[in-house]
Amino acid sequence: MPTDYEQLGFKCGVEIHNRIATQHKLFCSCVPHFSIEKPAAVLRRKLRAVAGELGAKDRAAVFEYLRDRTFLYEAYPKETCLVEEDEEPPHPVNGEALMVALQISKMLRAQIPDEIHFMRKTVIDGSNTGGFQRTAIVGMNGVLQTSKGPIRITNISLEEESAGIVEKTGGSGDITYRLDRLGIPLIEIGTAPDIKDPEHAREVAEKLGMFVRSTGKSQRGLGVTRQDVNVSIRDGARVEIKGVQDLDSIPKLIEGEILRQIGLITSKETPQPETRVAKPDGTTEFTRPLPGGERMYPETDIPTIVITADALAKIAVPETWDQKLEKLKIIMPADLAEQVLKSEYLPIFEKYGRTIDATLVATTLTSTLKDLRRKGFDTSKITEGHFERVFEAVKQGQVSKEAIPVMLERWCELPDLPVEQMGITAMSEDQLRKVIDEVFEQFPQLVKDRRTGALMGEVMRVARGTCDGGMIARVVKEKLG
Repeated sequence: MPTDYEQLGFKCGVEIHNRIATQHKLFCSCVPHFSIEKPAAVLRRKLRAVAGELGAKDRAAVFEYLRDRTFLYEAYPKETCLVEEDEEPPHPVNGEALMVALQISKMLRAQIPDEIHFMRKTVIDGSNTGGFQRTAIVGMNGVLQTSKGPIRITNISLEEESAGIVEKTGGSGDITYRLDRLGIPLIEIGTAPDIKDPEHAREVAEKLGMFVRSTGKSQRGLGVTRQDVNVSIRDGARVEIKGVQDLDSIPKLIEGEILRQIGLITSKETPQPETRVAKPDGTTEFTRPLPGGERMYPETDIPTIVITADALAKIAVPETWDQKLEKLKIIMPADLAEQVLKSEYLPIFEKYGRTIDATLVATTLTSTLKDLRRKGFDTSKITEGHFERVFEAVKQGQVSKEAIPVMLERWCELPDLPVEQMGITAMSEDQLRKVIDEVFEQFPQLVKDRRTGALMGEVMRVARGTCDGGMIARVVKEKLG
């Protein structure tokens, strides 16, 4: 793989798309999460390309229209309504979601327009029942500082999430979507083609994702954040690689696209501007021609949103990921600080890391589940609620910190087991002394040889999870004289 990217004429920019956690969807009052129920109804639709604001039809939309697909949409009682079904106009914009977009714009030092206008972006691959996605630019011309220099931020947008694919039907090409994902608030951040090399692209995507998470409003879980990567080389063409979920795959995908375009150029073929989708094996495949400006046209159902200077001044800017990292590095090792900040359980750490030992909380959230999995435990049943119950029990003195792995082990098998029924209530010092007396009587040779570590091990085996290790060590040493 060539490494002189400047000589190649390498240009690269990224877009990240991050679902945010709000009380309801962007344009209706439906709850913004996936349903666990069976669909209440299934809709059947055909979509067609329409002209954009200047009267021309987008080539990508025309390409999709000519496929002549039929789309099926699964609707749900609580997660979807007539808005998702495109049978009712959008409701007023979710103010909570708009606030998050404005916070991110301020964090990235972007220019915020005096008026925010929603547009319709033609999308007829079936991912939206109306044949378009509603999107609005909230910030422009921002900047992201990276290890290889500043990256220009071209846009910070607030838009609605697309419907999620359930299945594609064989020969007909028909697609079934679920509507519960459609309309969840989505933040999109796009960069200029300032990225220097494939590894730099990974860094930029990660940093942008951390800016969204710094607001405390990012949803968590698989698929919450997606990256689109735009790549071109000299004598090649701009290609957009869509749907990248794994940050570590970004360099490989970029290198693969560079080699693909080099191969075409070497063979006297002309690379075409196109959209490709990332595949699990690190390769890409063609999906459609690259969209143009013709796909945008005004959204007439949503009033203009006026942003006054006074309102903007009142919007608080949260600490960035870098600022949080510097503070955490004061109270814990740097590598552990980075792990907990990147963890999906960061909000729990921020809730308990200041009232309980920060290193203990961080280690529990980043390492304990991994240790349990290595021991063969099924940790899939462990939820945020379990961690909160653990830390509350430690905070209230119900259990010792040594009880944490024991409690999580038991919840792996019995997730509804109450803390009170685990039999690991914190042991008093008087109770501990009785246990130590019994261990000393049982292992007189260890006492005679003054084998402190072995004695502590036997005591901890009896008192597992019920007593602080420091107290055990102190009392054992005291009794040995």
